[in-house]
Amino acid sequence: MGLIGVYKEASLTDLAVYFGSLTAYAATYIWAESKRPSTKTGIIKSGPSSRREVMIYVVVILWAIAGGFSMWFKANLSELSIYFVSLTGFVASWIAGEVYTPQDKINDDLNK
Repeated sequence: MGLIGVYKEASLTDLAVYFGSLTAYAATYIWAESKRPSTKTGIIKSGPSSRREVMIYVVVILWAIAGGFSMWFKANLSELSIYFVSLTGFVASWIAGEVYTPQDKINDDLNK
């Protein structure tokens, strides 16, 4: 991402803000995994996948695609960063909630 930014002459300040826009989300994911590690195999291995792991891959891929297009077409990278920061609260709170009451447990309780 940094190389695309330099190649397309993006503002390094805007690029720094863009990288920072995912920091709180990634930190919440790392905290959640350290607090209660996923018991499922993960997205790369066969078997059931951890929803948290799937969510981090999806968000990072969307973040990278949107950032790449933004830099390539010289769109406002700061506005894109604000967009991702605004989504962080929603997604990070879901991840934090999964630490304390996993969705699987809620679904099991509802099925009983």
